[in-house]
Amino acid sequence: MLLERLKKSTVTIGLSALLAASASAAEDQTIRLSKDSLKLALDPSYGGRITEFWYGDRDLLAVPDPGENSFGSTFWLSPQALWDWPPIPEHDIAPYTVASKDMDSATVTSAYGAGARVSKTITLNSGQSATVHYRIDTDKAFPEIAAWEITRVPNQGLAFAPVTTDSVKTVRGKVAYELNNDTLWLPMDIGAPLVEGKVVANGTEGWLAYALDGLLYLKIYPEVPLREMATGEGDIELYLSGEKPYLELEVQSAARSLASGESMSWSVDWLVLPIPENLEVRSGSPTLLQFVRDQVELASAP
Repeated sequence: MLLERLKKSTVTIGLSALLAASASAAEDQTIRLSKDSLKLALDPSYGGRITEFWYGDRDLLAVPDPGENSFGSTFWLSPQALWDWPPIPEHDIAPYTVASKDMDSATVTSAYGAGARVSKTITLNSGQSATVHYRIDTDKAFPEIAAWEITRVPNQGLAFAPVTTDSVKTVRGKVAYELNNDTLWLPMDIGAPLVEGKVVANGTEGWLAYALDGLLYLKIYPEVPLREMATGEGDIELYLSGEKPYLELEVQSAARSLASGESMSWSVDWLVLPIPENLEVRSGSPTLLQFVRDQVELASAP
């Protein structure tokens, strides 16, 4: 990451100009969707980014001291070798065009960057669930490409997902994860020193969960066979910043090749709900795992 940050510094002027242009219109252009207990804010002027995700009076994306760009839920192309660092501005921070919007749904589209255009359709399905649908359109050939959703949350609580255990690897820094019940667990203590690290893995059930203060935030996405993960990536990735107090909950699609003019689509369901008070939230908890699996099954039912 240090190398990536150094590379980022070489394009400060260009990024700053884009950020300034985005910030000037952010307040006026923010799209606010709502359905019962669920509310979501989408900023087309800043990378088409989801900046707020409220359940009742709680914003799950509220990160203290997020810094210049380390907030909300964004989208990148995978593998990272396609762009190295920083992320492609047209996808991550530059303005998106609003294609449609109403009370509980909106569609925004980026400009082309690095050979691809990104469209996002966000729909609130109920007071507990939303679907984020992504489409990648190309104007050049990609021998390998995948979709990548990056969502920043506070570096507190517990993140976990069932994984292929021999696929788990730390690719940057240090991550104090645990493997138990064929599940990757990342417990995080409030006020712990900031230590940068990233762990990647192949998920086995198509979901990534995050529990904090009695709430469960669950990402459900199409399962990715181990052989179809993007090179050097995982369909589940957890990144802890060593500079700011946030965790990135990252999921990816299967990788494929696209010819110029072709497209690919991918969706992630977001689910948020209270965790029963009598359920033990800790690494290795079989009852917590079963609770999440029950929610995934319910969400997948016709």
